[in-house]
Amino acid sequence: MSRLYPKSFLRLILIGFGLVSLPLVFALGNAAYNVQNLAELSGQAVREAAVAARAGREIQETLTGMERVLRQYLVLRDAKLLAEYRRLHEELAQAMQEYARLPIEAGERAKLTDVQARTRVILAALDAARTVSADELAAAAELARSVLASSTRLVDAEVERLRSTALDARNMLTWQLLAAVPVTLGIALWFRAIISSQLQQVDRAIRTIGRAEYTDGVTVTGPQDLAYLGRRLDWLRKRLADLEEQKNRFLRHVSHDLKTPLTAIREGTQLLGEGVPGPLTDQQRTIIEILDQNSRRLQQLIEELINYQQAGFAASSIDPHPVALDVVCTQVLRTHRLVAAARAIRFERKLVPLLVEGDGDKLRVVLDNLITNAIKFSPREGVIRVDLDKRDGRAVIDVIDQGPGVAAEEREHIFEPFFRGTRARRGTVKGSGLGLAIAKEYVLAHRGRIEVVDQGAGGHFRVTLPLNWEKKV
Repeated sequence: MSRLYPKSFLRLILIGFGLVSLPLVFALGNAAYNVQNLAELSGQAVREAAVAARAGREIQETLTGMERVLRQYLVLRDAKLLAEYRRLHEELAQAMQEYARLPIEAGERAKLTDVQARTRVILAALDAARTVSADELAAAAELARSVLASSTRLVDAEVERLRSTALDARNMLTWQLLAAVPVTLGIALWFRAIISSQLQQVDRAIRTIGRAEYTDGVTVTGPQDLAYLGRRLDWLRKRLADLEEQKNRFLRHVSHDLKTPLTAIREGTQLLGEGVPGPLTDQQRTIIEILDQNSRRLQQLIEELINYQQAGFAASSIDPHPVALDVVCTQVLRTHRLVAAARAIRFERKLVPLLVEGDGDKLRVVLDNLITNAIKFSPREGVIRVDLDKRDGRAVIDVIDQGPGVAAEEREHIFEPFFRGTRARRGTVKGSGLGLAIAKEYVLAHRGRIEVVDQGAGGHFRVTLPLNWEKKV
């Protein structure tokens, strides 16, 4: 199939432009041909009209002269008058031959031949010194005049033929124009679809790489330069996949290497706190409490790091089965009830019973991280609203708090690993910046979407999930 495409994308565009303009060029060429044909016909009509007028005038003048000379000769019997008659007879013959070349009717042509025959008979009689009547020549002249009167009809016929030809040419050009417009539009739309399909392949490849989906290869068909771009994108996909694997391997090793000495530190701190080595002073107990708190905090960070690393493989480990999403929301809110009560935070919920296909444990982690994040940033005696609804055949979860919200310039980065917003860094809220990143990985693994909704004050996170596993959001 790639052999059917030109070597470059520019050449493909030029071919498309050529094909689009082809019907218009054909119509323009046909119009030029018809105009040229009309010009030739009009020139021919003008020439024939001029010949008819000139030859008719010469015939009439010659016949008049011949009749006058004949009458004089019959009276005077002068040889010079006979010679003049012969000269006029030759001129009449030439004028009639020129007139006979015109496209006259058969009947008129027969009359013209009869006139020529009569004049030859009269000339032969004069040469033989036979008696000739001038009335015979007058009758021939009258017959010739009746033929010449048809020259006007000849001109009118040529004009009518020219008008008919022009009308036919106009109708043909009109139909060609009416046909060329949809044909040109169809060819343009066809090439637009071809070019659009090429660009969509590149766009899909870029979007796939941007979503960190490195499993499927990148293939771009089309001209050689686009195919080369597809191969470079596939190389980039493989390179990013290798880097992603190296990063995950590094996180696994670092997490494991950190947990071993941390376990020893926590056990040692616990033994010191229990007074196993001996009694402790108040200052020593304070130091041990600080060590215990920070070791617990470090263990939490390591566990979040491991969870994030595991979330990267969530898509391959998803076990879809019917999950009552409203029940999951209720369970997660119940687990955070005590933490929220300690700060007098209330939960307001509006949960519509919904079943989705997915992994219940991973969806629970998504909701847990969103609720945890809302509690962290909510003010004391604040309200957290959790809504579950069905919209356009999809499950929509909204978690809304009364905290400082997410700055507009940080919404694109809020779901990146280890990213902590400016408002979080300036406040007293501590976190690793992995909770929302893990939630995003699990949501994407369910072929859903997670986003920050701009509603003014407060934070508003929305999760959209397909009800069926096959359907993408």
